[in-house]
Amino acid sequence: MSRVELPDSTRPDRLGLPAAARAAAMLSREIAYADPDPLTMAELDDRLHRFATTLLTTPHTALLRPVIADWRRVQAALGRRLSPATHRELTGVAGFLSFYLGVLAVEAGDDPSARRFATLTDQFATQLDDPLLTGTAATLDSLVAFVGGRYDAARGAARRAAAAGHPYLHGWAAALEAGAAATLGDIDGALAALARLSQTPCVQGLRHPGWPAFDEVREACVVADVVSRMGGEGAAGLSRAAVDLTSSGTPERGWALAALAGALAPDDPPEASRLLGEIVEILDVHPSRLLSSRVNDLVRTAGYPRPLAPHPGQAGTSA
Repeated sequence: MSRVELPDSTRPDRLGLPAAARAAAMLSREIAYADPDPLTMAELDDRLHRFATTLLTTPHTALLRPVIADWRRVQAALGRRLSPATHRELTGVAGFLSFYLGVLAVEAGDDPSARRFATLTDQFATQLDDPLLTGTAATLDSLVAFVGGRYDAARGAARRAAAAGHPYLHGWAAALEAGAAATLGDIDGALAALARLSQTPCVQGLRHPGWPAFDEVREACVVADVVSRMGGEGAAGLSRAAVDLTSSGTPERGWALAALAGALAPDDPPEASRLLGEIVEILDVHPSRLLSSRVNDLVRTAGYPRPLAPHPGQAGTSA
């Protein structure tokens, strides 16, 4: 009886099959363990929303390190062989973390970093085709354009944010468009944006990443700021109402005081100067490039020889 010769597993790998099988085993294990565990995903979700609620109330110097740390963790995870569902979820997380870093870079006075994070946010939004992230990316584009003095571009980006159609962004898109139009001297455009702002759907209690909820306090501050920039009638009354709605020592109080100072400057320069001093005290605790810029605009309009509130210096925090 002839003997049946079994393949010798130790013979030379002439065709490369055993080596490929070993690689397949390694790849299988890599895929099996690539996804972050459920607790990690839940913690990332919680941190996204925590950053949203503190984005405009916590100094950028305190937020940059934890946001950058999470951003790096998520970018590293996206380089692994994730399941499609987890890859999509982490792409959204990466997009909103990039948005936070863009806003913080604006506040830090680091415009090159802000533009880079704005571009990355838009790329993540394009991958997901998600209305909330798409609109949020457009609002960041608007903000970056505004601080760079490109007010037409800021207005166009704000309109793109509105066109994304997510109700959570309705207020932010209208506010950004109104501010850009008022700065351009487009009174009709600013009033039209404010009219849309008055129709903002209620988003109180909604839990979304990105911007904090656009509530009645923010609406009052935006309306007062825009009407004050336009020199419209009733600016002082609207500004005082905004001051009453805000809490002492907060950035929102600073914006309301800036609107009131702008409204009072033509007729009561000493009172306007006193209000600007109050804002500088707020900026000592809550440094903000945007609010500092508004203060300095008012100072130049009033004819002061030097700015009261210096802009934050270039941040050495590029990721």
